[in-house]
Amino acid sequence: MKMSRKYGITGREKTMSKDTLFKRFKDVILYVVFSMLLIFLMSSFVIENVYSAADQLSMKPQGIATIYSIAIGAQTNGSTTSKDEDNKTSEIQTSDGTTVVITEYALGDTNDEIMDYTQVLYALGFLASQPTNQITDDVQTAIKTYQAMKGLDQTGKLDRSTIISLVAEDIKFEKGNSGKMVQTYQQILVDKQYLAADKATGTFDDATETAVKAFQKANGLTETGKIDAKTMKALDALKK
Repeated sequence: MKMSRKYGITGREKTMSKDTLFKRFKDVILYVVFSMLLIFLMSSFVIENVYSAADQLSMKPQGIATIYSIAIGAQTNGSTTSKDEDNKTSEIQTSDGTTVVITEYALGDTNDEIMDYTQVLYALGFLASQPTNQITDDVQTAIKTYQAMKGLDQTGKLDRSTIISLVAEDIKFEKGNSGKMVQTYQQILVDKQYLAADKATGTFDDATETAVKAFQKANGLTETGKIDAKTMKALDALKK
């Protein structure tokens, strides 16, 4: 008599099938865990770098002192800082004895220091009207636009981070440049008899460069022939 076999899955085959599924499931879990761990490590590394870079740039008092010292030519080794939260001022004492105070300003505030910041905004093209020593609606709009371009909080105020950023801007005028700001400084040079009246055209030419060098020499500045931050400040003090 012939015996027939019924085809189906035996117990042994069932056991093997379960083992295979378990192994695959375990591999998937391990892969997911490994991937998550890798992503975590990479993100931690990136975040750490971002915080490190931010600290070095401007978020710490030492960074602020460094930026201001570059602007005013002071040394920063051993600098100390103090902050008055109520008056929104930060005082920086550099190693060479120079004290720099950062004061924050909002809409409606008036101060000669504001003029320095609005001139930077004007020179960079964010402010269309002439620089002013008051935060007007136009200035506030210019500040917000600048803050947006720099990735800063759009407060519309000359706050700590915005002032640090503005001071760090390398604004200067040199031969070949042109515009209203150039003409403004040329006019001051004309008034002080460093430049002929017909040369105040708004174009920084050879005559302007010669006049700037003469002005710098007379005021104890480095004779670069360029209207840099220190030269601007000296010229601004002579405005009528």
